[in-house]
Amino acid sequence: MLYIVGLGLSDERDITVKGLEAVKGSERVYLEAYTSILMVPKERLEAFYGKEVIVAHRETVESNSDDILRDADKIDVSLLVVGDPYGATTHSDLVIRAHELNIPVKTIHNASIMNAVGSTGLQLYSFGQTISMVFFTETWRPDSFYDRINENAKIGLHTLCLLDIKVREQSIENMMRNRPIYEPPRYMTVNQAVEQLLEVEEKRQEKAYTEDTIAVGVSRLGSDDQVIKAGTLKQLLTVDFGKPLHSLVLVGSRLHLLEAEILRENAVDLDALNLVLKRDYGIDNRLSSVRQKSPCKCAIRTYAQRLHADDSILQVQWKNQLYSWKTLGLCAIPLIALGLGVWQTQRLKWKLSLLDEVNDRMHRRPIALPMKITPDEINRNEYRRVIVHGVFDHSREMLVGPRSYETEPGFLVITPLVREDGSRVLVNRGWIKRELKDPKDRPESQNTDPVTVVAFVRKPPTKNSFVPDSDPEKGLWYCIDVEPMARYSGSQEVLLETIESDSVAATIHSIKNGVPLGVPQQVDIRNNHLQYLITWYSLAAITGGMLFFRLRKPKTSASTVRRMRSRAGKMLQ
Repeated sequence: MLYIVGLGLSDERDITVKGLEAVKGSERVYLEAYTSILMVPKERLEAFYGKEVIVAHRETVESNSDDILRDADKIDVSLLVVGDPYGATTHSDLVIRAHELNIPVKTIHNASIMNAVGSTGLQLYSFGQTISMVFFTETWRPDSFYDRINENAKIGLHTLCLLDIKVREQSIENMMRNRPIYEPPRYMTVNQAVEQLLEVEEKRQEKAYTEDTIAVGVSRLGSDDQVIKAGTLKQLLTVDFGKPLHSLVLVGSRLHLLEAEILRENAVDLDALNLVLKRDYGIDNRLSSVRQKSPCKCAIRTYAQRLHADDSILQVQWKNQLYSWKTLGLCAIPLIALGLGVWQTQRLKWKLSLLDEVNDRMHRRPIALPMKITPDEINRNEYRRVIVHGVFDHSREMLVGPRSYETEPGFLVITPLVREDGSRVLVNRGWIKRELKDPKDRPESQNTDPVTVVAFVRKPPTKNSFVPDSDPEKGLWYCIDVEPMARYSGSQEVLLETIESDSVAATIHSIKNGVPLGVPQQVDIRNNHLQYLITWYSLAAITGGMLFFRLRKPKTSASTVRRMRSRAGKMLQ
């Protein structure tokens, strides 16, 4: 079994009872000594645990982990970690390696800086992302941590800054020469961290913090001589925090009144701290006296201050939301939808005008069809009734289908009409049922006498891409495709549609005897623009409302704050 045991923050006595039992039962005990350090030498640990402790430096844990895991599937091995075992990703990697070797792992947790920072008086649930700060060098001055601080600051959360430690670090020269010579240990102080923070702010200029931002510096947290000091970053530059380890907390704008009270107890300069608290956080210094007089008065002031802090966060969130890409995108949607609605309005007017014009053509007196007709004339006279004389050439009859009439399957009959001058036009004579497909079964439709046909002029329909190509040689026509039909029958590319009779008896007779049933006298021009118009205007209205509520400045609790402060002020008098 591999035990990963958290040691806590200070000395050998911080280990838990469960952790001590694991250590005493282990045959080998390692002390991880580079992600953090304990405040006592390892000899103190050995004396307290009654076990030899092997110091595991970076290369042991990261590169030579097999030494730690050796025989751990047969014996118990403990790895001691300062703080909590999972405060560093290195220990997670060790667990993964152990699992790959089928070595059972048990973790025994303990206190770490991540929860002990609550001793500063700042509430843990008000902390945002934790950052790590490394020593700057002449050629390497990373500032990626600044973005995390800025994100926390925008929503008023505190930021815990973990400061760099350098233990058994080699110089570049010794590393290149592969010489096991190590630099003296170095531990970043609060003062050095503040200097680096202010340098990065001067470079970035995004106001994530300033030299007047309130911060809390801590050292040796969890020990008997721990130090906790609160003040502005500028003030912490000159404070001596003593021996390592040091950490730093940047205080967010969403500061609770009770948090501020504990900050005062650890203030470097109480008057200066009170000035910043009142100016930047809206928190005055009368809480102590209020609490002493009446818990009720304290509650009133606490509530008012909390409302004020919440309003500050709302304003920051609103400003961030105002200039986000989501807002810009949402601005575009109602404008585009409105533009499309206007366009559909224009299209609707055009379509209604077109339908009126077509209906007017349909009800004009029929005219004689010219012997030669051009495509432009077809477009101008579509749905116009024409009279044409000639003889049907049934030998070139074409059946298009299948097509249904009131759910009954059948075909459309396309027959070329031979005119007096020998020219031909295509005539859609109408529908017949499937059982009368063979011309021999419908002799009444095979009239060879001269006829006079009254029909509509129609533009050649557009072939759908999903419809297969027709095969004239096999007599397979899947759609009315005027060009190949005209080529097959030797006709002009002119399509006429006969008109369905208004007589019910004539319709029944046509269906029964296979006489093609003409096309209904109606316009098949689609007009959905009113639906589209309503859709686009509705979308514009809905997204416009969403945009309004997104851009609207949030209502603050200013009136509530003033009322609560007024009540608290009267109680203080």
